[in-house]
Amino acid sequence: MNKNFNIDRFLDLSNYATDERVSRRKNSDINSNEFFTPYSIIKVMCDKISEEDWSDPEKTFVEPSAGNYQFVVYILWNRLMHNIDWRTALKTLYSVELMEDNVKEGKSRLLSLLSQMNLSDYNEKEAKRIINKNNVCHDFFTWDFINWREYTQAELDLMKKPKKEYNDGLTQEALF
Repeated sequence: MNKNFNIDRFLDLSNYATDERVSRRKNSDINSNEFFTPYSIIKVMCDKISEEDWSDPEKTFVEPSAGNYQFVVYILWNRLMHNIDWRTALKTLYSVELMEDNVKEGKSRLLSLLSQMNLSDYNEKEAKRIINKNNVCHDFFTWDFINWREYTQAELDLMKKPKKEYNDGLTQEALF
């Protein structure tokens, strides 16, 4: 494995607002108000995660609003640096992103990172399969994170069911 991989340069966004990206958003019907988190902030936030958690192959990481996958890429890299094998690192890393172009770009960035890391027994076909399963283009408000699938319309309707308010200010789903 390439332990000297320069993650700082890989996640540098100083030249990120390319003409293509800017025009793509201006010509879109969707006003995404995107903000891509700079690497310096990602590092500060991820430094709050314990060494024990980074090294635990059972820990699962979820990014509910992946954007351009800055956090997702950093998490994958950090798990690899903590001796989690690439398959386990991918299988325990999930993301949801609304914008299709961001998802495509993000998946590409994950594959690029893996290919540049010179990992033993790395299999790009298997990596793509895991990445496609665990990184989805969807609205996270209508995504079932527990079962990793889209909510059905019946489930969404049930969630909209009025809640009954009690005197103590707490609410409970109205069953009748």
